[in-house]
Amino acid sequence: MRPVGDALRPINLFVSSATATYTLLLRRSDTPADTIVIRDKTPQALRTGVPEAAPSGPAPSHVRAMKGLLVAMSSDRVPADVRVEETSKPIQLWTEARFTLLRRYEGRGYVGEKYALQNVSLAPMVLAEQEFDRPDSRSGGEITGIAIEHHNLRPGETTSVYVIRRGGTR
Repeated sequence: MRPVGDALRPINLFVSSATATYTLLLRRSDTPADTIVIRDKTPQALRTGVPEAAPSGPAPSHVRAMKGLLVAMSSDRVPADVRVEETSKPIQLWTEARFTLLRRYEGRGYVGEKYALQNVSLAPMVLAEQEFDRPDSRSGGEITGIAIEHHNLRPGETTSVYVIRRGGTR
């Protein structure tokens, strides 16, 4: 997780599980990445009848399919079960950026879109995944993942943006 902007205020974050909601107060610091482990100390008798090993989130096969599609999109090594359509279609995004849909990938239950984004302004550009979480595709599909290759672009620099939506045909 990477906060956007230069605000010095702490960030409130809520993490929910099947049995509890935890509040985290995050402060910026110049330290290496860290892992946060939350252990539920609620006695077993007080838990709401949820089995101990109940999975949360999407099934592992969905996660593998999304990862496989993202790897195929970023490496240009496309497996046989994924269909690729070359588009090179310009998309109006911001006046400071040239945004082009390069390819559309379809398969494994998902649709992937690979974009090229170029900073055409005279100022540095800072990108965040949330800026691309828009339901603007005519084919629709719920966005399940967004990845940006480089979050900071100097004038003239280009990066790849990957968007994955639920709903591929294969």
